[in-house]
Amino acid sequence: MTEPLAIVLLSILAGAVALDTTAALQMMFSQPLVAGTCAGLILGHPETGLLIGTALELVWVAARPVGGALFPDTGPASVVGVGLAGLLISQGIASGWAIPLGLVAAFGVAALGRLLTVKLRRLNVRLAEEALSSVERGDLGGVRRAILRAVGFRFISVAVLSAAVLVIAVPLLGRILRGVAGAEFPVLLWAAPIAAGTILAIARGGFERVLLGAGFVAGVLMVVVR
Repeated sequence: MTEPLAIVLLSILAGAVALDTTAALQMMFSQPLVAGTCAGLILGHPETGLLIGTALELVWVAARPVGGALFPDTGPASVVGVGLAGLLISQGIASGWAIPLGLVAAFGVAALGRLLTVKLRRLNVRLAEEALSSVERGDLGGVRRAILRAVGFRFISVAVLSAAVLVIAVPLLGRILRGVAGAEFPVLLWAAPIAAGTILAIARGGFERVLLGAGFVAGVLMVVVR
């Protein structure tokens, strides 16, 4: 499979996963474990998808899109993280570099997805007001149009965001890492996500911040001692 085709398929999957989160379906394939594994199957790297999906599932096990909660967009982020790692591995980049970078990318996309969710919710308020006006005029089709537009905006915005990240990150990181020798797999695999998880601790409680900070220090010590 060519890289452009893979990015297109991954972007479509990310959009579908985004719909499953809250907008439609809700069949739970937006969970990081499932979404990540599906992305890995698309790329022919199911083991990478399962590994990254499992790690992200553990990190975001308490993140639930309930009510008006502002949640990280975990499903699409998992697709992008696995996509980045899988495409780098396909270029010959050592998995010891590709997988941690995929995890870090997933955290970044999840944060961007949170901001995108805020924008889309504001748009949905305007769509709801337009639908109400249509009903008051006797046009019941306005409700259907509003729903379809909301679902469409959700799908397209996430698909475009995912494609943009992959289009920029894959060739850039590929060029940077192409000459790098294979890395120690366990050290880089866990040091990078622990460091990224520490960033997430800023928005969480004090106790979790201490735990993640300790994990970050432990990861740094592992790298230094190694």
